[in-house]
Amino acid sequence: MTAPSLGIVADDLSGAAECASHALMRVSRSIVVLAGRDADATIVHPDAPCTGAGGTEDEPLAVVTVDTDSRRLTEQEAQGAVRAAAGLVAGAPVVVKKVDSLLRGHVAAEVSALAEELQRTPVVAVANPALERVVVDGVLHVGGTPLHRTDLWAVEATAAPDRVATALHPLATVLVPHSVVSRGVAAVAEALAAAADAGLVAVCDAVTDADLDVVHAAAVAASAARGRGTLLVGSGALADAAVRALPPEQRRGPRIAGPEPDNAPFEGRGAETAGAMRSAPSVGPVRSVLFVLGTRAPGVSAQLEQLCAARTTHMVLVQPGRLLADPGVVRAELAARGRGSVVVVALDPAAPADPTRSRALTEALATAVAPLLDEYDGVFLSGGETARAVLDRLDVHSLEVVEEVETGTVVSRLPGGGLVVTRPGSFGDPTSLARVATHLLGAAPPDTTPTHTATRATPGATTEENS
Repeated sequence: MTAPSLGIVADDLSGAAECASHALMRVSRSIVVLAGRDADATIVHPDAPCTGAGGTEDEPLAVVTVDTDSRRLTEQEAQGAVRAAAGLVAGAPVVVKKVDSLLRGHVAAEVSALAEELQRTPVVAVANPALERVVVDGVLHVGGTPLHRTDLWAVEATAAPDRVATALHPLATVLVPHSVVSRGVAAVAEALAAAADAGLVAVCDAVTDADLDVVHAAAVAASAARGRGTLLVGSGALADAAVRALPPEQRRGPRIAGPEPDNAPFEGRGAETAGAMRSAPSVGPVRSVLFVLGTRAPGVSAQLEQLCAARTTHMVLVQPGRLLADPGVVRAELAARGRGSVVVVALDPAAPADPTRSRALTEALATAVAPLLDEYDGVFLSGGETARAVLDRLDVHSLEVVEEVETGTVVSRLPGGGLVVTRPGSFGDPTSLARVATHLLGAAPPDTTPTHTATRATPGATTEENS
């Protein structure tokens, strides 16, 4: 096996797919491996062939992205999933543990497990500047407000962490403040070396993509000086920094207009990565798409309304209690609707949310829709947990990433050639679903009229699925 240059381990599928799509700016082939939950699980080897666009079957992968599907697991299960995934990325000189940009999930447990398996000292930088999520004085701010003072953890079982270090407890941490990060690679590398010598996990402030480039370069330098590989912990923005730093011989992917950038950190490279993907060749038009929305984020209702206004849509809004009672009834209702060009199944946005039923609802929804996927040319799966649950039922072990349509919305090919689009449940403006439909199906005919209008979400509704 040829070891990858970069390994990425993500805790949910939509995040993994987004990271893998950004890798296409530097490499010609990028897959997401759907890892099992324990060391005995069957997983696809990174060099295994995967039918899809780009690359050849015997071409080694420069970037391997692994989805552990562990955010919704118990802490012990999550650690087992990460340990199982570690073997796929152990040979990579740089590994990024991708965590949720709102610090949800088993952050400390998963970082500890991966660090132990790889025998590397973690360097943490969780900022995602493109989403206005920055870290100042060790505190994650969202849109200028500290995370713990927002309602973004409203459906979580615990309160939001007041500091990044709190999310990493009981790991011993030390802050690398922005005053150090702003001094450049050498200063940060010195701070990281001191932290490693003291047995501490460095938590780095970052407010721009350039800051993340500095942290990445410093972490590589500091670990190389110790004769170790690099382990970075952060959001997809930190994974993007690692992609941007791939050596020139790995830059085999689609080029964008303009000069080839060098490896030096500079402002705005995150936008460059996303922009490159949006300009990549799109997939050919398909005839039918099944939209499966496993989230009830506040914006979903408006997205459904706009989709229905844009083109003929057959929609099934599902009451959570009914779905849990008998997924087969929902499947039968969907089948009875027939195969229209756009069919939507969604949890009713107006139904009360109960976070204790989140996992059960995800599994029931996957049970209802998975047997129907062969009837459609493409499927849109909103929410990483929903996407993974559906693909697990189809015995899918890997996805060949094709392109990122827009931020977080990623098109991949299944091993059989069908298309699957994944997106985090909380993403998307009101016209986003309509844009996805246009991208996949082409422009709507001029006489399109809606067949159903989604019920508007109740005020203050929150995401039931944690993705």
